[in-house]
Amino acid sequence: MENLLLVNAPADGTVKGRIELPSSKSISNRLLIIRALSQYDFPIHELSEAEDTKALLLALESEGLTHDINAGHTGTAMRFLTAYLATRPGSFYLTGSERMKQRPIAPLVNALQHLGADISYSEKPGFPPLKIKGKKLKGGNINVEAGISSQFISSLLLIAPTLDDGLEITLGGIPVSSEYIKMTLGLMSQFGIESRWERNVISVLPGSYQPRKITVERDWSGASYFYELLLLSEKGSLFFPGLSAKSLQGDKILWEWFGHLGITTKFTHEGAFVEKTKGHPEFVSFSFLGNPDLAQAMAMAFAGSGIQGIFRGLETLPHKETDRIKALQNELGKLGYSLAAREEGLWQLRKMAWPQLPGRVTFKTYNDHRMAMACAPLSLKLGQVAIQDPEVVVKSFPNFWENLKQIGFKLIYGAR
Repeated sequence: MENLLLVNAPADGTVKGRIELPSSKSISNRLLIIRALSQYDFPIHELSEAEDTKALLLALESEGLTHDINAGHTGTAMRFLTAYLATRPGSFYLTGSERMKQRPIAPLVNALQHLGADISYSEKPGFPPLKIKGKKLKGGNINVEAGISSQFISSLLLIAPTLDDGLEITLGGIPVSSEYIKMTLGLMSQFGIESRWERNVISVLPGSYQPRKITVERDWSGASYFYELLLLSEKGSLFFPGLSAKSLQGDKILWEWFGHLGITTKFTHEGAFVEKTKGHPEFVSFSFLGNPDLAQAMAMAFAGSGIQGIFRGLETLPHKETDRIKALQNELGKLGYSLAAREEGLWQLRKMAWPQLPGRVTFKTYNDHRMAMACAPLSLKLGQVAIQDPEVVVKSFPNFWENLKQIGFKLIYGAR
């Protein structure tokens, strides 16, 4: 039997209410590594409850007890732990899910090996699992290909202050998800670490992370699916407590992007009030190079709204939890849309024809939390959608479905 969730939109197509967004898992995961590398413990308030963060926290807590560590589906844990464990005394076997074993890690391993790390591949060269013999690393200068994953860069930056000579990273190519690198440096600065990013070179001086109390920001990536809801709604307004324009998260660009689509955001000291105020253009162009996690919500929002456009910067999507390009192409096709490569770095989102829809459209999630959350809002246009394997949202947003219920959506679990 398929594990399905039927999502039924409010009958009047109106979206209104209060959305309690989760804490940012991206910030939480970086803070966990910073705390582990610090000489002192310090409290992290409102730590993310996402599966990704729980996996990393469990790995860090078990580091001294077991040398076999499983990162599961969590790319952040795999990349961050690779650099972290390379600096810790002991021998470690770091593995993950079958999908994780298909996600490349060679650029990070090569950089660490250049610094003197003892890391080898247990199965397929260039991919997890890894055998790591941790030791003290001196630091110095390295070159890293920056066009595959910003997490390679961030994992190196996080250990950089603990290296005797600090670290100087020369980035090869155009950095992808550069906003996440900026987030990493911003958090490190809050804990007393000096760094400099000039052109394609990032330098971090040796030093010690200074303990301080910190509260994790609300997650801007999680807000994207509710901005999508507002775009697809007849009318609506939502309040997001704690959501700030001063966030370290690059995905805060959402409020500017959706401002061009008729969705107005007003910030107060309590959070963000977001409202649908006008119509939207029929054609738009966005670059996701710095913010690839927003691509699925935007693509589905456009398809549901009849918008066509140009998407740039999708190069990293095939290397995520699933091949997100193929996943989007498959699910957009059910809505009469295509996503096709036209030239290097440019994809065209085009309306083919609105298909003769069955009684309901069933969307696959590909073991990808963002596919599930991006497809659910389409119930506002279709009346009802079915989501396969809806529990995948626990990876980043465990209370996503509960939030939908609280603003008037009806959910039926276990449907056939």
